[in-house]
Parts: sequence; C-alpha cells; structure tokens
Amino acid sequence: MEKSLTVISSMLIALIVLVACNTEETPEPESESNEVETDQSDKENNVLAEGEFDDQLDLAIGDTGRVDTLSGAYGVTVDRVELLEDIDGELPELDHFLLVTYTVQNIGDEDLDAREAVDILESTHRLEGSGYSDNAQYYEQFNAIEGILAPDEQVTGEALYSAYDSEEYFLRVTDGLVGSGAAKNQIQFSFQKGDIE
Repeated sequence: MEKSLTVISSMLIALIVLVACNTEETPEPESESNEVETDQSDKENNVLAEGEFDDQLDLAIGDTGRVDTLSGAYGVTVDRVELLEDIDGELPELDHFLLVTYTVQNIGDEDLDAREAVDILESTHRLEGSGYSDNAQYYEQFNAIEGILAPDEQVTGEALYSAYDSEEYFLRVTDGLVGSGAAKNQIQFSFQKGDIE
C-alpha cells in the first residue's frame, strides 16, 4: 500500500510539473514597427525576406543593380555608354558598337570572378528578342573586365556589344540564366539613344 502511494505521489508531482511548464508565459513577439522598418530597409536594398535580391527592372545609367547568381552576389553599375561607328576602321556586324563602362562590386561572402559577372549580361534593343554578349576581351584597346574580386572589392572596365540602330537600348541578365536558376533575379538597365555619348 505504501509503495502504491509513493508511485501515485510521484505521478502527481510529474503532472504538476508538466502543467506548470505548459502554462509559463511565452515571450511577446517583436513589435510590428520593427518588422515594418526591416521590410522597408529590405525594399530599399532590393532584397527579399529570404535574403535574395528582388528583380530590378527600372535601372538607368548611373544606377546599380544587385544580382545573386551561382557564382556569387554582386552589384553592377552602368557608369557610361557610348555608340561607336567603327573600331580602328573595323565596321560592326550590326549598325553600331555599344561600349559600356561598368563597375562590378563583390557584395557576397566568397571570391568572385569579375569576367563571369559581366558575361551574364547582354545588350538588346528589343526585350522580346535575344541579346548580344560582351566582346571587349577580343580588342586590346579596351579595358575588359577581368580578375578575381574578394568580398567588398570592385573593378571598373568596359564591355563591347553589337547593336542595331534604335531609339532605346537595354542591358540585362540573359533571360535563359534567370529561367534556369543560374541567376536568381533579373536586373535591367534602359536608356534612350539621346542619353548615349
């Protein structure tokens, strides 16, 4: 009988402890104002809640687009754009050469190949069509973008594209790369022919 009372007492104590644990006050969630501030800050940096960059489709000359790829995360600034009719007498395959000066900054945690960062970008005059890739590395007179960038390092250099004559031009991440997931978001610069030097 004494043994049964001991077992029952032990069970009652365990039950009381269990009930006490379940009725402890839970901490209050963070205030809504903090969440709003974080969301606003994320929007300003074009960052989604998960930490990935959002699409940035309304960029202009002088703006910086931030892109996240399998190679790393980086910022791309279009510093300057020029239309060239020829290169030392060599005529373009299309109507013009489009010479773009970019600054690429590694904003990720790992080293970044600057050449790969520029290679995902293309020039086009029609968003529905395909674009043209950079050919600056094939010409000695241009400062093609290359090298390995450590986190926070940046490099400025030139990219050379073939271009049709148009009133408007676009620079963007190649659509197929976004579709395949090699690039996690799209950046798109647009500018008028009148904005080009």
